[in-house]
Parts: sequence; C-alpha cells; structure tokens
Amino acid sequence: MTIPKTDFCCCLTNRTVIEIQGSDREVFLQGIITQDIKRLENESILYSLMLSPQGKFQFDFFIICDGDSWLIDIATERSQAFLQRLQLFKLRSDVSLNVRADQQVGVSSTKNDAKNCFLDPRLKELGYRFYDKKIVSETPRDIYETLCISLGIPDGAQNMIVDKSIPLEWGMDELNAIAWSKGCYMGQELTARSRYVGQIRKRAFPIIFKVPGEYMVGEKLAVEDREVGELRATNGHVGIAILKLEALNAAILINGDPIEVCKPSWILLPE
Repeated sequence: MTIPKTDFCCCLTNRTVIEIQGSDREVFLQGIITQDIKRLENESILYSLMLSPQGKFQFDFFIICDGDSWLIDIATERSQAFLQRLQLFKLRSDVSLNVRADQQVGVSSTKNDAKNCFLDPRLKELGYRFYDKKIVSETPRDIYETLCISLGIPDGAQNMIVDKSIPLEWGMDELNAIAWSKGCYMGQELTARSRYVGQIRKRAFPIIFKVPGEYMVGEKLAVEDREVGELRATNGHVGIAILKLEALNAAILINGDPIEVCKPSWILLPE
C-alpha cells in the first residue's frame, strides 16, 4: 500500500490527560508498565502498555515529561479503569493522580509552537502529538485515523481486545512500547517468552477492501472455508485485520469478497 503524504492537524477529543506527581512516581510506574520509565530522563515522550498478569493487553498510553509532573495521554473510554488500576497499586506510595480537564491532545503532520509538542514515539510517519489548553482542529480527525489504519497502527482501546490481545501480535515491540532491558513488570514473563521462543503465529496487518461494502469489526476472514483471521478496524476502503501468518500468501476473503494484505516497512516478520 502506498501511503500518500497527508497533512493534518486536529484535536483528539477521544483522549484524556492524567497528571502523575509525587516522589514515588518512578518506582510506582516502573513495576507495572512495559516501558522503561527511566528513559524520561533523556526523552520527552514514551509509548507504553499495561498488561494483565497473563501478558495480555489492558491499556496503551503515552507518558509525557512536563516539568515536575508526568502526563498520561490515554483513551477516554479506558481512563477511569486505568485510574482505578493505578489506585489499586498505589497503596501508601507518595503518588497523586489527577485528571487534567484543562489539557487537550492534538496531532499534527508538522511541528507547531505548542509548549509540549513531540514526534510520535511509535512511528515518524504519524507526525507530532501536542498538548495544550485549547486545540482547534484544522482538518477532520478522520484523516488522521485513516492514516493510522493505513499504516497498521492500532488504537488499543478501539482495535485490541482487553485481556485477550497479545501485544507482540500487534507489533508493540516494533512500535517502541516494550523495553526488553528493564526489570520485571506485570505480564513480563509471558511477554518475554513469546518473543524468545517464537510463539507468535498471528499478526495485525493493514488491509485494503477490493470490493466496496459495509464490513464490520469482528467479521471473520477466510481462505476457502478455513478461518484465518478477524477484522479489527475499518475506515472506508482500508482496515486492520489480525491474520495467521501461514495465510499471508493465500487468497483471503471477507464475506466472499477479496482483500489485499499490506506489509508496512515497520512490521518485522520471523524469517
């Protein structure tokens, strides 16, 4: 799939910003997220996950260094569950958690003059994320969302399945959400085993619908009469599907209609 150069600048109204303060915040987060929080000493924004004890997806989010505070950029629909999970682990730690209703999340194809404006840590083609009190959308959010789907970049809250999706099947390694050199965190053992034993048999790929139609998330993809995957995102003529690697060279259908599976350069497959 050829991804055309796309200019965009829009407010992501489906994101919430949470502020984390307190002297124990580094130790607190380091033990429960997949990213190495110490990287914030040299970097301004990180992408990370929180997993179940079984190594399955629960939350994906960005962490931003903002002076003496850290900001968490997370899907609004998962923000309350995320806060509840953090409160569960906080115990007596010196950590405070507050929703920053005065902060909005924006994305732009070019860097702007917002105080907090950073290149997306997942993929440079995604442009910049920025944070400000009021962001005016210059282009429809749909343009940005179509770009993400065309590149095979999932929106965790929308496309992945809580307590079921396996991070490595969604390219979370290549998208810089996992630090392999850090110590233990929740779900670390099974995630590391999946990587080093080579247990990944499925991956998420961007796809093109060859026949226009109304395709629904959750619909099955098949080779002849054999199920080989599931549609997890759709936007116009493109989508994201989770597919068995063994089926990549076969003719894959959805509702009897053909699709084209694309492999962006950032996706690394086993040899």
